Amino acid sequence: MAFSQETGGAWSIMEDVLLCECWVQISHDPISGNEMKFSQMWKKILHEFVERSGSTRTESALSSRWKLLNKELGKWRDALTKAMNNHASGENLSDEIVQAQMWYGATGQGKKNFNHAQCWEVVKHCKRFSIIPTAPTVVLNETPLHDSQGSDSPMESPMSEDSPIQREPRPIGRKAAKAK
Repeated sequence: MAFSQETGGAWSIMEDVLLCECWVQISHDPISGNEMKFSQMWKKILHEFVERSGSTRTESALSSRWKLLNKELGKWRDALTKAMNNHASGENLSDEIVQAQMWYGATGQGKKNFNHAQCWEVVKHCKRFSIIPTAPTVVLNETPLHDSQGSDSPMESPMSEDSPIQREPRPIGRKAAKAK
């Protein structure tokens, strides 16, 4: 994969996406985990980036670009969170994206639109960029939305299948990753 600006200059969308992919791969490695030093992490990211792209960008260039992307992706996460918490009846995902773009434009210094959607798709499942709804849950006339088929006591009923604990798969452990 060759890039138009191999010796520096403007970053292409493909380079930004590749940088995000390398960051996710290295920083979320189950074997080394979060025990590596900052400089060691960026050396690994540089090695992976150069290996996959053939680029001649430097470690400091990658680190500097990540700082900018990280800031923009964080603002986008915050804008999406606000849009999700401001969800009105009858709105769909497209409406939330439009509203998030408006929130983002209000916080961006001169930037009106979020232009890193491909990067967002790469990092949106990372814990750092996960969206945590902060709005209170909506209860209609204090009536539960689902009928319970057992006791009314939460202590006597088994955990429901809708529990967020059961939905998220447990990450692979360090011993299992090393054995693999």
